[in-house]
Amino acid sequence: MARFVLVHGAWHGGWFFGDVGRALEEHGHTVTAPDLPCDEVGLTQVDYARIVGPQPDAVVGGHSLAGQTISFVEARVRVYLAAILPVENVYSDCFAEGFGGFVRDDLGRSYWPDADTAATKMYPDCSRGQADWAFPQLRRQAPIGAIASPFQKEDVIVATLRDAAVDPDWQMRTAREHGVRVVTLDSGHSPSLTQPDELAELLESLA
Repeated sequence: MARFVLVHGAWHGGWFFGDVGRALEEHGHTVTAPDLPCDEVGLTQVDYARIVGPQPDAVVGGHSLAGQTISFVEARVRVYLAAILPVENVYSDCFAEGFGGFVRDDLGRSYWPDADTAATKMYPDCSRGQADWAFPQLRRQAPIGAIASPFQKEDVIVATLRDAAVDPDWQMRTAREHGVRVVTLDSGHSPSLTQPDELAELLESLA
């Protein structure tokens, strides 16, 4: 049986992987999904990686902004899920056309102003019930500057083909350009909410 460490992206927490974790645990695997201090100003993805800690025997998955974090985490396998990958010019290149709607507070932290905006822009692939369940759990995301970091031969990029946040064509093109194994998932940006069993099966296949 395998051990999985699942790292959430901007605004979220370990709760984002609840259904995926349960599906993996039902198959006998061990799952950890830490909460990162995303609302604390002044931290970097390297600080986040220190919180996750070295995981040399685990499959470490990083969703969205966590693609910037897991590149600094020692792992047996690193899985970049719908990820903001650790490459040059990522913030100018990675986002899908039309993604946006979050605002910033006086500390520069981004957040979603209301449930309607989050449902429309953050969770267009989810049911309104799923979006309304997730919205009150969202936190503010302090600014995190992008850092390019080399991929390792064991890394896998999971490209989410209906993603309205991180451009799926960019995900696949970047994987090819860097020689990273890529697998596809017919999902939007939040398969942990919309297709947890399918995502768990995919993660299990990569272990």
